[in-house]
Amino acid sequence: MSRSEIQWTDWSWNPVRGCTRCSPGCQNCYAEALAGRFCGLGLAFEGFAVRRGGQGRWTGEVEVVTERIYDPLRWKKPRRVFVNSTSDLFHPELVRWDSDEIARIFAVMAAVPQHQFQVLTKRPQEAIDWFADAEDTIRDISESDEEIVMNTKRPVHVWPLPNVWIGVSVESQEWAQERLPLLQRIPAAIRFASAEPLLGPIDLRQLGLSPTDPWLDWLIVGGESGPGARPCDLDWISSLRDQAVAAGRPVFVKQLGSTWAKEVRAKHRKGGDPAEWPEALRVRQFPLDAPRAGG
Repeated sequence: MSRSEIQWTDWSWNPVRGCTRCSPGCQNCYAEALAGRFCGLGLAFEGFAVRRGGQGRWTGEVEVVTERIYDPLRWKKPRRVFVNSTSDLFHPELVRWDSDEIARIFAVMAAVPQHQFQVLTKRPQEAIDWFADAEDTIRDISESDEEIVMNTKRPVHVWPLPNVWIGVSVESQEWAQERLPLLQRIPAAIRFASAEPLLGPIDLRQLGLSPTDPWLDWLIVGGESGPGARPCDLDWISSLRDQAVAAGRPVFVKQLGSTWAKEVRAKHRKGGDPAEWPEALRVRQFPLDAPRAGG
């Protein structure tokens, strides 16, 4: 676990190691680059990544890190926690081979209701498949796992878990069309979309976003950063911000991206300082922060 520099969360918790690319948003994956720096003998990502042409590349190995699963049981002060900032909890290899360990991770989240857990995936179909039989397994593990039982004052048996947010990444209209309808089928207290890296315009109204349709609870928007960052037009960000406001949904503009930062010579190299942005984009709301339209 570690404090996170991601502005929409407080801490990152990585009980899974390894990943694979699955869409254009993965092209400049910061987690893959990080894994490439620590893939040597005896290092954290040995076997999970390699160096090729001076860059990190996933090997395809993915597994649950057993010694990290119980970390949240020792946290007392409430915090927002990004689950698997360097992997995907619903990677198909995990859903296929480690389904019970995913359930154990959820049982830990259920044991510490003072925290809010943010689970972000690019694989909503795998999430749907896993959730189909998850509730009873999570309950059984909550009541039988000694580490959880010893560190839980009161088990949580509300479903879906009220402190777990589930989101999907949507980098373009194509991937919004594919992933967001699936998100609506996932049981979650809070459903959110992360349009980062935003690689093209997205019209969420085509998917039914409106003041009267509550399927999306939160929207994150951000341009790409880091080496090889692709351009992000401010009109794309402005449009998503306007769509969220019109629908009465909270929106969090994370950053305008490295390309924009270079163009305007911004001090923050990722375009992440709201003081340097157009005023209309300086919005960083969380679920329940924004009033519903007409309310």
